[in-house]
Amino acid sequence: MKERYLEELKELLLEYNISEDELSDILADYGEMIDDAVAKNMSEDKIIKMIGTPEEVVKSLSEEFVDGEEFIYIHRGGRSSTTNRDNRITALMPFISLIIFMILGFGFGKWHPGWLVFLAIPMTAIIVNAFDKHSMNGVIALSPFVALITFLLLGFWKDLWHPAWLIFLIVPVIAIFSSVKTMRFISFLTAVSPFIAVIAFVMVWYFTGDWNPTWLVFMIIPMLGVLHERKMWKAVVFELGFLLAIGVYLYSGYVLHEWGYGLFAFLIPIGISLIFSEDSFVVINSKNKNVWLVLLAATIVYIAAGILFDTWAWLWLIYFSVPVYSILRYAPKHDRLIALMPFIATTIFFLVGFFIPGAWTYSWIAFLLIPMVAIIHRA
Repeated sequence: MKERYLEELKELLLEYNISEDELSDILADYGEMIDDAVAKNMSEDKIIKMIGTPEEVVKSLSEEFVDGEEFIYIHRGGRSSTTNRDNRITALMPFISLIIFMILGFGFGKWHPGWLVFLAIPMTAIIVNAFDKHSMNGVIALSPFVALITFLLLGFWKDLWHPAWLIFLIVPVIAIFSSVKTMRFISFLTAVSPFIAVIAFVMVWYFTGDWNPTWLVFMIIPMLGVLHERKMWKAVVFELGFLLAIGVYLYSGYVLHEWGYGLFAFLIPIGISLIFSEDSFVVINSKNKNVWLVLLAATIVYIAAGILFDTWAWLWLIYFSVPVYSILRYAPKHDRLIALMPFIATTIFFLVGFFIPGAWTYSWIAFLLIPMVAIIHRA
């Protein structure tokens, strides 16, 4: 059993660019495991279950290397010279950062923002371990640090906390770019459209002070989503519905000076979506009627409150009730909190920033709840 197992393991490992020393170390390690198991009178099935099949072993060992590149052997403490060199660099960075920080502080009085140099510690670990020529893993891992440094520098030096927080959007955008090779172009545009809309909306609002009708930029999200429709005539009908609604809304606002009533124009694309579906002319059924009722209730509340209390600028958050209801109704119970957090974080971010003067500077911290809750939930 031992000879057969090690021979199969060797054949699989030779498909990679692995040195003779590394190959010998791996085979010796697994040979010792088999000998120990045999000495304990374990059956062949139990041995395989314990150490894994040759295919499983190679898969686990190959998680940190790419076919055709240097094999980095990390099993049971074994390490290549490249790994050791990288680890030395990573281990030295806290001391290097401290030295640079002291020089900036004592020599130039730049204790602040000189402390930013300590971010080089995790960044170095990412650079030496996550980068390779076949992926953007390193870029994705570095993006939060790049965003944070840029945000802090713009905030401390230029007092641009708002809208500098937009820089954090590069994190999900870069992650989307990393998948562009496997995505259709329209899928890519749909994926980045929310971020483009948010950036455009905030920048125009920041420089002009007018959120209306700037918010119409968010219409690019459903308008791009409609392009996924397989039947061209349906896509055209949906797009015309959106364009007609936008035109009526702008006419009602600029010409008739009735922005509130102009919102009723958006019942046009809603009505079109109610009429057309994949297989019939009625999209409402017993399975999704409650979702449509929630959408209808949210629309009524939004329009009524907007007309009566002028809450147009922030009450649009009520439309989160639709995906929130769907999550609570249909998502697995153990995944609900994680799925809800983006909506909760966005609501906190916007309401705090909108109602508390100067709070845009720090309200973005609400978005940290998303990864924090995920980590706690999965721990």
